[in-house]
Amino acid sequence: EDGEAKRKISQDLEEVESMVLATLEFMRGGESAEKPQALDMMALLESLAADARDMGGTVTVENAALRPYVGRPQALKRCLGNLLDNALKYGTSATLQVEDGEERLVIRVRDRGPGIPDQELERVFEPFHRLEASRSRDTGGTGLGLSIARQIAQAHGGTLTLRNLVEGGLEAELVLPR
Repeated sequence: EDGEAKRKISQDLEEVESMVLATLEFMRGGESAEKPQALDMMALLESLAADARDMGGTVTVENAALRPYVGRPQALKRCLGNLLDNALKYGTSATLQVEDGEERLVIRVRDRGPGIPDQELERVFEPFHRLEASRSRDTGGTGLGLSIARQIAQAHGGTLTLRNLVEGGLEAELVLPR
């Protein structure tokens, strides 16, 4: 009967459900029945950016993909969505930079946040690993977002790396082979 207690229980259940779904996706190793297809990467990036703006985020998209990319659309949406969500959560704004070439498509997600300690840049890809500062309930998360994003990149034959920017902020670089 207590409305506040019901709200908290409902919130806890949603968090558990989210964690279970993320864990299942991680355990599948980025594998999916989704078939690769030609994907308008710019439409995907603009859609993600528009959704983030609708939620109050500041997102810009720079440059463009020269031609469609053949990949699994929902998986790539999840990968890039995870990266964009992190950039907005910890960096207040995000820039999506696209670099397209004959042999590879590179998408960089840059933020203006505090970055990550250098010794943690690789560890944050480990399942359930979260930086101490991100453990509050306010930031949420399961510690699987980056693990899943990297699995998706690897399932496409690509890579996902992080680096701190000299001017401040963090850059996630997704490199996909053409």
